[in-house]
Amino acid sequence: MNWILLAAAPLIVSGVYLATGRIPAAILAYHVFCLAMVLRQRQRVRTWLRWEPSLLAWVLGTTLLVAGFLAVAPFVRDPAPYKGVFHRVLFPSGGSSSLFLLFAAYSLIVHSPLEEIFWRAVVTDPSRPERGVLVSGNALGFGLLHALPMAQVLGAEGILLALPTAAAGALWAFVTIRTRSLWPALVSHWGADALILAGMWFFFVR
Repeated sequence: MNWILLAAAPLIVSGVYLATGRIPAAILAYHVFCLAMVLRQRQRVRTWLRWEPSLLAWVLGTTLLVAGFLAVAPFVRDPAPYKGVFHRVLFPSGGSSSLFLLFAAYSLIVHSPLEEIFWRAVVTDPSRPERGVLVSGNALGFGLLHALPMAQVLGAEGILLALPTAAAGALWAFVTIRTRSLWPALVSHWGADALILAGMWFFFVR
């Protein structure tokens, strides 16, 4: 587990947002950092991008598990009160309808795969034997990545709302270690982000 990278990623997002007041700038800085680290570890990443037919069950199971949680979430906590925050933080200059399509495309093409590869094959070395440390470290780091900026926007409530991301980080780390492949977590993460973006459009944009 690379604890330096684990700590650096949340601090970059939180620090850039604190300095600029703009979440898009923080996301871009985070992606540049992730890309640089992934390129440095590209040989390891290639090793974990293997595919075999037996992985299909893991892909479907992991994706459906996360999708089920996300489908229930709006019934547990109404997203409507966060519509103003969504527009203020992501699209402070307005034009959210057109900009949202670009944001969604960028998220699915760049953010989802880059973030998953960074956390599960660069911050984490899935070949290490300390599975408990790797899973708990992913929960901690991935949770902090989302909790720090959300706390800056929503206060203590943001930390609570970010707790499911810690569980997602632990799940995706476990599945990657168990299957010795990035694909189940990659597809599940992509599907999760696609559902989140669909929810953003339905509740905040349309």
